[in-house]
Amino acid sequence: MKKLPFLAVVLMAAGLLPFVACTCGIVFFDSGVPVPNLLMALVIYGAVSLSFIGAVHWGLALELDRAILTSGADRADNLRLVLGVVPAFAGWIAAYLAYAWVPLAGVIILAVLFPLVALAERGAWQRGWLPPGYMGMRWIATAVTECCLLMVLLVRAF
Repeated sequence: MKKLPFLAVVLMAAGLLPFVACTCGIVFFDSGVPVPNLLMALVIYGAVSLSFIGAVHWGLALELDRAILTSGADRADNLRLVLGVVPAFAGWIAAYLAYAWVPLAGVIILAVLFPLVALAERGAWQRGWLPPGYMGMRWIATAVTECCLLMVLLVRAF
């Protein structure tokens, strides 16, 4: 794994703190009153995180000094753009269902989405479309996020 900038690793770890804090609050808080708010905070932050992950791919697709995308953009850029939009849209669906129906529905959707997006990124990484070192950091972030989401599901659904 190529060395990543230290700041990128620190910011990745800091980006996991809301997942860990919400999970601890949901798991360890005895009263049921603030739990729906913490569940919504967890789902909304998960949706924002998926949007951020998608933005990485948009940035990579647009980095080649192109001011305007043309219909002749190559296949890799087209797939990067799709991979950039799908996580954001899916995160929005999770947030909407959590708001309109029940917060645990959003948690379930996020628990499915994060590993799927990581697997899609793994395919992109294998094709050389992602910088070296990126997937190592992504797997750590996905593992922590998934542990938090699954812990919330175990504690609140059963």
